[in-house]
Amino acid sequence: MLEGKKIRLRPLKIQDLEKTKIWRNNIELIINTQGIRFPKTVEIETIWFEHVLHDTSNKNIYFGIEEMESNELIGLIQINNIDYISRIANWGLILGDHKKRKSNASFEAAKLLFNYAFNILNLNKLTGYVVAFNKPAIIFNQLVGEYKLEGTLKNHNYYNNEYHDVLIFSFFKEDYIKDQGQKSQ
Repeated sequence: MLEGKKIRLRPLKIQDLEKTKIWRNNIELIINTQGIRFPKTVEIETIWFEHVLHDTSNKNIYFGIEEMESNELIGLIQINNIDYISRIANWGLILGDHKKRKSNASFEAAKLLFNYAFNILNLNKLTGYVVAFNKPAIIFNQLVGEYKLEGTLKNHNYYNNEYHDVLIFSFFKEDYIKDQGQKSQ
């Protein structure tokens, strides 16, 4: 478990399935996170959940984002496709509760995840993919830490009868450590 001031990142548990099914069927979240657009039944969500809970590949790590005060699950954050030789991975986060999206929970969750990725797993780079029309996610990436906009995948995401670009944001360990050093001074 990774604990911050107001939230903790904890392993997912089967009891979380009801909430994740709702989130993974929320069309706004699906579109903004480039998720799978097919409806997820309880059976499909159960299969996904069982896969996540029993994944022994050491290439994917899923955490529930939980408020410490209420012990309420408010989102998911993950590291995927970990390459331990090149020390790279992808990351992403979903705050399922719409009211919580304006809180600092997403920033605190990202900071906890970055600390884990860079200082525990010894990764060098975390990359995220943001669809260009998702302005809140772009602003979030700009505010969460020093990042590099590494590129644009042109016409990469289809939604609402048109193709949209996807931006590639990367965070590097050296920038994270530099940022942490400046905050402690």
